[in-house]
Amino acid sequence: MFSRPRSYWKLILYVILTLVCFVLQSVPAFGVRFLGCAPSLLLLLAVGIAFFESPAFAAWFGLIAGVLSQLTTSTLVGSDAILFMFAGYILGVLLETIFQRKFIVYLFAALAITLLQQIAAYLAHLLLFERLPLGSAIIHQILPTFFFTGLFAFPIYWILWRFDLKLRAKEELE
Repeated sequence: MFSRPRSYWKLILYVILTLVCFVLQSVPAFGVRFLGCAPSLLLLLAVGIAFFESPAFAAWFGLIAGVLSQLTTSTLVGSDAILFMFAGYILGVLLETIFQRKFIVYLFAALAITLLQQIAAYLAHLLLFERLPLGSAIIHQILPTFFFTGLFAFPIYWILWRFDLKLRAKEELE
């Protein structure tokens, strides 16, 4: 998964970041809303973990983040967990083979997965329940979530990058 000396600090960091993102995403009192929509902070965190860890760890983390995200959304049970898990694993494999670990790749991957999540949730609700017309759903749900998630992409990536850089430097000194 990851090297032993920095693994404990990374796990503690990931748990703290996961809890902070979960609270910010799920509690409306904190005011992290745009047009009534919350950003997918746990998705951004799961995609960010795929950039700094192995595909297997990213998949497990994506599964846990997806389960937590599922607690705050009204999508099909397990859909976020499966989406986050596969996104973490596939992105981790693509980063090891094809893509470079750059912020622009992170941003495009996070936004593409967010868009996929929102469209899949709309289609699932359309099939199972009565849902808003497509135009109204795009304007009131999909686009605000898409853009608001994009705004939070840089801070989450920067936090993960800085801690990874700091822990790698400590590891090299030891």
